[in-house]
Amino acid sequence: MNAVATPTVAIVGAGFSGTAVAMHLLARLPRHARVILIEAAPRFARGVAYGTRSPSHWLNVPAGRLGWTPQDEGDFVAWLQARGSDAQAPDFVPRMQMGDYLASRLQDAIEQARLHGPVVERLAAEVLAVHPQSPGHALVLADGSTLQVDAVVLACGHVPPVAPPLPHTAWSEPGLVADPWQPGALAHLPETGDVLVMGTGLTAIDVMTWLQDRGHEGRVTLLSRRGLLPQAHRTLEARPPVGLSPVAELGDERRLRFMVKAMRRWVDQAQAQGRDWRDVMASLRACTPQLWQRLSLRDRRQFLRHVVPYWDTHRHRLAPGIHRRLQAARQAGHVEVAAGRLHSLLRLPDGQWRAAWGPRGGGPLEHRDVVAVINCTGASTSLRAATTPLLTQLRQDGLLCADALNLGLQMSGSTQPVAANGQTTPGLYYVGPMLKADRWEAIAIPELRQHALEVAEAVLKDLSVCSV
Repeated sequence: MNAVATPTVAIVGAGFSGTAVAMHLLARLPRHARVILIEAAPRFARGVAYGTRSPSHWLNVPAGRLGWTPQDEGDFVAWLQARGSDAQAPDFVPRMQMGDYLASRLQDAIEQARLHGPVVERLAAEVLAVHPQSPGHALVLADGSTLQVDAVVLACGHVPPVAPPLPHTAWSEPGLVADPWQPGALAHLPETGDVLVMGTGLTAIDVMTWLQDRGHEGRVTLLSRRGLLPQAHRTLEARPPVGLSPVAELGDERRLRFMVKAMRRWVDQAQAQGRDWRDVMASLRACTPQLWQRLSLRDRRQFLRHVVPYWDTHRHRLAPGIHRRLQAARQAGHVEVAAGRLHSLLRLPDGQWRAAWGPRGGGPLEHRDVVAVINCTGASTSLRAATTPLLTQLRQDGLLCADALNLGLQMSGSTQPVAANGQTTPGLYYVGPMLKADRWEAIAIPELRQHALEVAEAVLKDLSVCSV
């Protein structure tokens, strides 16, 4: 890209990633440059994760590690304390507080930008298409208008969940909820009666706590193929001890089965030394992208088939307070966990649904009559499964390409997607969970804030903009 004296940058999506990129650019773009932050949802700086208003939806990382920028990971807890909170760095707090924090810091960045130059526009709109031009790009909005910009950062967040197929019926039927995060999706559920939740991960726990807070009366069954629940964080979540360096210990090893064996050995060693398996998981976090990139396509497939259910339950853990609440609900009989595959789902004359599943390992079918079935299999990063107008257009026009495993995008480096012609598109950038295909770790704040910084740096470099 040629140098642009007064560039215009559009950021499509104002969740965590888009907001973080915007704040970096606002701090460094020159006078009269323009940043347009575009968000279709009602509120900026929240996205799906931090848009919840439930006090029972907690962050799954200690507050002291969640500052929006890599240079100051303690900024979030400092912001909380400045507003009268007694939260400390090891504490876990409601996700809505992260949304409030991001909105506050975005407003601070906007006010600061007004003093030295960049023009900021928050645009509540849906982008339907991005068309490369020479130079720049044209963005087509849902109202029919067009924006001409020099660079586009795609920060669209997760693709809506892909609901598993149901036997003998469709998710559009009453009482069946394909996406619990759609506004109002759970509002019309009956207040009494048993509920079947498809999934046993973090989304399922969110729905369980939401039902409890609502005063729902009835048993909640969490069903997944293996019946694995997220593990708990420690009450005082510690950093990994100095000296555990997985990449160094593995050397040039590239085979999955040897990596898994090494990990089991490290866990045994940690336990023998009075430490914890969580220390091993924490030590792997920073180097996971490097290890993932070492694996062959065949080993990645093996990882997805055999390892990922256990990886996810140990890597994506519950806040201790929420884990205690889950255990109490199970002990009281309000929540049960089942391992198996849904076999049939039939509508009863009274409007309920009769669900039957085959238990894992065999045995007779188990049955439950439920007032609702809720898909909690989790958000998707699949480009092929994306149905939003923008991602559909970008895929069909060959500006974005899915990776071989359908985990996300083909990328060149860490900031630009690869098009169908094998090249990057000048001025088109991506940040968000579809980086999972290349980095595996791409959904949590400690990774996303680094990715957002890298994208901002790439935009500034390609526009030939120097820091102010």
